[in-house]
Amino acid sequence: MFNYVFEITVNLLQSIYFVGFFLLFLGGKFSTRKNIILLSIFIALNFAVLTYFTYNQPNIVMLDMFIGIILYEIYCITCLKGELAIKLILPFIVSLINTIISYGFVYSSSIISGVTFEELITKSSLFRYLFVCLANLATMVVLFIMWRTKAKTYSLKKVSNVIAFVVIPLLAMMILYITMYIMILTNFQSNIIIFLSIICISMIVIAGIVWFMIARINKDNEIKTKLLLSEQKANLYKQNIISSNSQIETIKLLKHDMKNNILCIDALIEEENYDEAHNICHSLTNKYTSIGTIVNTENYLLNAVLNVEIEKAKSYEIPIKLSITNDLKMFKNSSDIISLIGNILDNAISYLSKNKVKNNEINLSTGYEGSYSIIKCRNNILDSVLFNNPSLKTDKEDKDNHGKGITIINSIAHKYNGDVIIKERNKEFIITVILDNRSLPENL
Repeated sequence: MFNYVFEITVNLLQSIYFVGFFLLFLGGKFSTRKNIILLSIFIALNFAVLTYFTYNQPNIVMLDMFIGIILYEIYCITCLKGELAIKLILPFIVSLINTIISYGFVYSSSIISGVTFEELITKSSLFRYLFVCLANLATMVVLFIMWRTKAKTYSLKKVSNVIAFVVIPLLAMMILYITMYIMILTNFQSNIIIFLSIICISMIVIAGIVWFMIARINKDNEIKTKLLLSEQKANLYKQNIISSNSQIETIKLLKHDMKNNILCIDALIEEENYDEAHNICHSLTNKYTSIGTIVNTENYLLNAVLNVEIEKAKSYEIPIKLSITNDLKMFKNSSDIISLIGNILDNAISYLSKNKVKNNEINLSTGYEGSYSIIKCRNNILDSVLFNNPSLKTDKEDKDNHGKGITIINSIAHKYNGDVIIKERNKEFIITVILDNRSLPENL
């Protein structure tokens, strides 16, 4: 009776912390209530699978593990957020970690207790209860560390993440299967078990070190990106203040001599000297044009970044055409919109200032598509930018402080469950940023 209760309890606990880990690590796609319902369903399914194979030994080696992986894959792909490749690989990694830890404890328990490997797996005993509890505790600790030290997003575009999520799991899985078949072929000899224990412990240590290193690298990059965002925000406010003061001074000068100009025009009209009056009006038009266009939406952050970028583009004689049907005011409590718009326009201005494009106009538009905010920027190019520089790396000497524009744009888009689409068409470079309005804190 105790053994039955013990097995059921362990199966339920494993189902909860395995499926729950995927939800915590990747995040749910839906509302809190729906996420909890789906979590409960897959916990129940996983519990049913574990309980069935507890009392029915599979004919194929590790069939129970593969069925569990398929179940986790379905849950991750259909119910959770994140990059598809990560959702496909993560269940393999978690199952691998659990298998390595479980068999590692079996080997060590067999050596310490003198009980054979087969007896520890199949027969009820104090040693078996002990190693099952320790193995599950160790697995929970490892999963907890993974969850706490993970970066907000993992991308397989980074070599370090490819090594951590693909290469090492595949190598570890291969080593695990080799050790299992060696044990079967040698009829679980005690001296072989010692070497296999060393292999399992080594794999755990290597996996732990790699995960720790990847987590530290991603955390460092995340902190560096945040510092760059803060620096950009401070510089933008400074530039906006300087630009505003310059425009105020220009308006003061125009206002100062406006009265005299109007009186002069009035006198010329009375004298029927229309040509001279027309010339003065023309000169006043030029003065008004010199003031520049001031963007004025309900979002003061959007106003600030657009006014600064327009002044910056004007210094290179680059016109910016705006179509603002979405003022992005839902982001008014965040500086993300400053960095997003600023980096998009900075990249376009930087390219057009260095390349003599016939039509150097920049077109920036913002709008809505359902529950999504769409930001699109277009500018003409001489040759394919993506062909010559597919990763869009900087060509500036200071690579630590420059060239982070695309990285920052991607990080902000992913923060709001969005995406960045970059394409070229008819010698035109087009970048589209999609932001999910439902991911804003007030909409969660």
